[in-house]
Amino acid sequence: MTVSGNALMFMQKFAAALENYEAFWEHRSIGRPILNLTVCEDTSWQRPPRDVQQKWLDADFILEMAHAQATRYGYLAEGVPNLFANLGPGMLAACIGGSYVLAPNTVWFDQDPIIRDWDNLPEIRFNPQSELWQHLERIQRHCLPDGNFPVSVTDLGGIMDIVASLRGTENLLYDLYDYPDEVRELSRLVLKLWFEAFDRQIALVGSTGLPYTSWMNIHSKKPWFPLQCDFCAMISPSQFEQFVLDDLVAQTEYLPRSIYHLDGIGEICHLDMLLDIPRLNGIQWTPGSGKPDMLNPCWHDMYKKIQSKNKNIVLLGAFGEYNLPDLERLVKTLDPAGLFISGWCTNRAAGEHILECVEKWSR
Repeated sequence: MTVSGNALMFMQKFAAALENYEAFWEHRSIGRPILNLTVCEDTSWQRPPRDVQQKWLDADFILEMAHAQATRYGYLAEGVPNLFANLGPGMLAACIGGSYVLAPNTVWFDQDPIIRDWDNLPEIRFNPQSELWQHLERIQRHCLPDGNFPVSVTDLGGIMDIVASLRGTENLLYDLYDYPDEVRELSRLVLKLWFEAFDRQIALVGSTGLPYTSWMNIHSKKPWFPLQCDFCAMISPSQFEQFVLDDLVAQTEYLPRSIYHLDGIGEICHLDMLLDIPRLNGIQWTPGSGKPDMLNPCWHDMYKKIQSKNKNIVLLGAFGEYNLPDLERLVKTLDPAGLFISGWCTNRAAGEHILECVEKWSR
């Protein structure tokens, strides 16, 4: 393994933060919550992409933006820069037989489902020579040598979310009743291909010796991944147990570390089963549009339930200079062990004030 000079400087600069991340993964307290605190004083370097091709596929543009952010932003407490290798949520669907459509704010994988008849399935296999996978690895290889930030594993997607892209969400909902055995057989195949793709990603992004990271910007000395199933917001707990749970358990047993992305109130009905997965490290909570933000006291009982199962809690983009009273209530309510909170501030003085307050509230 060749480690660049920039990578060595990165490891030295963020050594204390990275050790605190290890405490997070091991559910050890550092005396306060883990704070990924980013200082954003100057955004003049930012420029919009000229089109969707540049946004998603132009490696030079992606590297330029990531390098500028890593070197011009400030990072306090456990704030650490990274590059999220983003080619859309659930991009594995396009690399095992499906299609993709680039859009201004996302990449769509469900516009032309390839499974139209369960009796005549198309070939579904992981193809590292597929167009989107080749774009992914080209971008990662272009950005990895920079060394000023770790390059993440891409968002491969949740197993049933990938199945929904291949079949179509509405069709899949009916299939749970009409073709349950076929759905489970396909999800097991997708799970196997997911492992194959994940291993290939880890071999690539781990080649620099920098920490492993993801779209959550949580850093780890060991490979890890944010697990999810957005599809499960539309199904009952019994269907979750029948079609989703086994694959999640298998992923947690395969991965050294994992966090589940609990996306919206429609998934709360599955929380108890998630918390009973022995090797799942924690829950990342997103309330969803129009709901109280994640610092709101209405979620405190749920957080206490998660902590009662010795699971970590991840709250992304939860605070800034405007909502310190809510942050204070949260910090004083919860155990700091395994509690990760990220946020932004507009200047270093504000960030240092937030850190000072959190340390005081945690005593």
